[in-house]
Amino acid sequence: MASPIAHSFAGFWTFLAARGRFKTRLTAHWRQYLPPLGVLILLANAPDLDLFLGNALHRGFTHSLTVAVVISVALSCIWRIAPGFWRSAILYFTAYSSHLLIDFFTGTKIGWTNTGFGMPLFWPWHKTFSSPLILIFGIHHKNFAALFSLDNVWACTYETLTFGAITVVGFVLWKRKLKSRILGKPKLKSRTKRPISEAPTHLLSNL
Repeated sequence: MASPIAHSFAGFWTFLAARGRFKTRLTAHWRQYLPPLGVLILLANAPDLDLFLGNALHRGFTHSLTVAVVISVALSCIWRIAPGFWRSAILYFTAYSSHLLIDFFTGTKIGWTNTGFGMPLFWPWHKTFSSPLILIFGIHHKNFAALFSLDNVWACTYETLTFGAITVVGFVLWKRKLKSRILGKPKLKSRTKRPISEAPTHLLSNL
């Protein structure tokens, strides 16, 4: 499994994806966004709650699309995190299933190694699925000592750098897109407000 660092980044990305639906500015009303941000981050980490049932039951039914759908619909009935029932359900589902997507590409070695741990994505069908391409190191969690091993420190560092870099690149691209939109609006206005009498010079010469 990946560490909570990677899954928390995914919950944060889900929040940013829904940011356009919020009507107030993030910096001016940041306290207002803390509850939905916290819920999405917790939801992105929720499948690993099966660890409290023991390592033997880890990556069980909680790591399935079935449970993702059930929890998303149930939460949408309790709290509409976005306008509309189904929009909220889709947002919840995105946060929860992001955990499954990350774990799908998690294994013991990076590359085309077929070392994925496998998940019952379509539970109660018990067939497990994993990717032959591994992009994220799995952390060790058999006992307390394994949690603080050097391998886990390296795995957490790798996740922080990788997901942090993706976040920075995404933010830069979003800022550029926003800037291009702002710069493009005056040009459109100037074209629409151009006086009709301003005809091209070569047309005037032909009159």
